[in-house]
Amino acid sequence: MRPAVRTDAPQGYTTALGDLWLGLGPTLVALERIAALPQHLDEAADELPALQHGLHTAVEVAFGIEPPEGAEEAHATLALAIAEARDATAEVADTLAVEGIDAASLLSWEWRGALFGVRLARRALVAQAAAEPAEEVGTPIALVSLAFLLFGVAAVLGGALAHAWPFWLGGLAFVAASLVLSRGRP
Repeated sequence: MRPAVRTDAPQGYTTALGDLWLGLGPTLVALERIAALPQHLDEAADELPALQHGLHTAVEVAFGIEPPEGAEEAHATLALAIAEARDATAEVADTLAVEGIDAASLLSWEWRGALFGVRLARRALVAQAAAEPAEEVGTPIALVSLAFLLFGVAAVLGGALAHAWPFWLGGLAFVAASLVLSRGRP
């Protein structure tokens, strides 16, 4: 078993997931090809043990990766989905060896569902990572932006009521500065 990959940086976690998928992707494609034609399971009986081992290795790697904060649940779902696909593959292979192709083909829908579950869990993990904001505006900048906005609005209103154009012009400058700060532009 490989040591746990601990990373606090998102790039390290992303790299570890990429490595996991490089090994798992071809195995999953081969298994999906076999599962799509259950009437030909006996022709693929020799391939199943190696593919099952590929899933087993992927499970070990997935459980060895420590996800960053906030991705724990989605990562655990992916690791469990891989384990379920491994177990379903083992059940099909054992049933094929013991009871024959007719009994094994009855398991094909459950097996295909487990294989699809891996892709679904991976997609959810990728979607979660994409949905997280890349960079948040820091609290001090947000507070300064809010202060500029409030001061600018007060200056515009006060200048307009007092018929003093320098005040409302200055207020507009503060409002514009607050917009620039809130968007993180220099």
